[in-house]
Amino acid sequence: MRRTLPTWICALLAGLVLVATLPQEARAIPLNEDGTINLTVRAYANVRIGTMAKQSTRPGNQPATCAGSPPDALQTCSFGGTYPYSGAGNIIQNRYFLEMKWNHDLLDWWSDVLPKSVTTFKYNLTYRGEYDGIYDFGPSAYANNLESRQELEEALRQSPTFNPAQLDSVSYSLARQRQRLRNVASYRNRLFQVFVDWEQGPVFIRFGRQNLVWGETDVFRLLDNINPIDNGFGGFFIDLDERRVPLNMLRGSVSLGTLGPLDQAFIEGYAAMDNTVAFIPGAPRGSPWAPPLGPPTGQTLTILEGPPTGLPSLRGGGRFVFNYADFTFTTASYVTMLDTQAVRFRQARATDPGYVGGGVSVIGAEQYAPRVWVNGASMTTAFSDLKSVLRAEFAYFRDEALFRGPTEAGFPGKGTTGQYVSDFLGPVLAGTFDTVIRKNTMGWSVGWDMNQYVRWINPDQTIFFSTQFFWRHIFDYDPLTALPVPEPNNQTRVIPVPEDQFLHTLLVSTSYNVKAPLTDITMQAVPGFNMFYDWQGMFLFQPNVRFIRDPWRFIVDYTTINSGVFRNQIGLVRDRSNVRFQIEYVL
Repeated sequence: MRRTLPTWICALLAGLVLVATLPQEARAIPLNEDGTINLTVRAYANVRIGTMAKQSTRPGNQPATCAGSPPDALQTCSFGGTYPYSGAGNIIQNRYFLEMKWNHDLLDWWSDVLPKSVTTFKYNLTYRGEYDGIYDFGPSAYANNLESRQELEEALRQSPTFNPAQLDSVSYSLARQRQRLRNVASYRNRLFQVFVDWEQGPVFIRFGRQNLVWGETDVFRLLDNINPIDNGFGGFFIDLDERRVPLNMLRGSVSLGTLGPLDQAFIEGYAAMDNTVAFIPGAPRGSPWAPPLGPPTGQTLTILEGPPTGLPSLRGGGRFVFNYADFTFTTASYVTMLDTQAVRFRQARATDPGYVGGGVSVIGAEQYAPRVWVNGASMTTAFSDLKSVLRAEFAYFRDEALFRGPTEAGFPGKGTTGQYVSDFLGPVLAGTFDTVIRKNTMGWSVGWDMNQYVRWINPDQTIFFSTQFFWRHIFDYDPLTALPVPEPNNQTRVIPVPEDQFLHTLLVSTSYNVKAPLTDITMQAVPGFNMFYDWQGMFLFQPNVRFIRDPWRFIVDYTTINSGVFRNQIGLVRDRSNVRFQIEYVL
């Protein structure tokens, strides 16, 4: 059967070709003589190839120790929860991205009407189109789900209450999964940001759909928890700034100038009334970027509950920023909804989406986003003699929603033990065991950025070093604190979350001017190396190189995850190692 692409996707692909014909300089395009209307464009196409097989429940993909196990022991032998199975060498992403920003300065048009004290009056429109081709023409695991049927059937057989009649539900589960993938993970076509800027004297106001970033950390967020993060098109393999989702927001700041020993002081505040959250739509089952929850058999149902409209979903707060001596300080306080949702287990109901009768559907997992109060501060200072910047950040999260579940330490053994039934499964179904707990947590980070010459490596350019250390602590710790993600080889137990987590990051990069082979074309080559180390026993390594000749970029990187444990944050995706090839146009 011949597949055809939706009309708008054809337009998106045509747009990628169109931008290649635009002027060959990496700058905004002025669309009128006065330069008050400008267009900026970023477009890219990439392909990611998985470099290792997924740790799934696919038959034949289980540890050797499970070979020959009797049927009633299969539940303790499922190797991992990544679904669907995809072997090494398969394409796991074929992403097309187009973002166009229209900026229009209205000040000259309205100069005869506006007060002379108005210095800024403009608006911004940002269009974003995204498409992933693997669901149309990728490997069979993603394009047609044929191999996934085996995984769903095997997962049902692992249940201690398995009945062959339950296999009749597999076709329904596959069709429902496929429909959701096509609806939320294949393409998105949005007027992404729309806002108006107004500045008059010391007051600046931005109103509309927008992003707001506070804090000094990179990659992992502390104070920067205002906007939700979209992980549906690649998880944390996509740059953080690209994943940030705008909110309908009123933002304002007032410059205070000098206040005694404080210089360049200002206050900033925002209010956002929006029901957008990170996990809706998120990365659904069947996506390469879905959490490792196993096949969607219909046994545990996902019920996504967005925030209510109106005042109950109001988010907002403020910060005070000032310079003192050679330091810049920020103090902030705001109410937000975090990216990690609260998950409450209860008995499945016939009215739940995806419900399957006949003893298949057992538990419903209600997922919602409670509001959390964040208080914190940051500091930065520069050391010119060392060509370095020191930055630090602290955040205190009041009443963060955490998951409480059957960890291996709290529920020893494997499979459906008597304790598991009496102390967890039974109380959950009876409504007497609440899997949501609210705890105060704290995050702290210190970072060091430095440019240094290392002549024997690069005689012409400096080498940039950036490192960060993160510490997260849970107050009044509950030993059953966990993630609602099954343990490998023990599907009735969940991943524990320690009381203290430590994470270290390192980035190194430099640049060279080189000539393209067999040509006189000069380009910039930017090699780099990224590393994350989680003290629980996980490494992530990412060597990369970018070739730049404005307005073009060509990027190659290889990400490999070496994890001795299956733990948050890096260890959960230890089977997602990949190599990426990306061609990008920036105007």
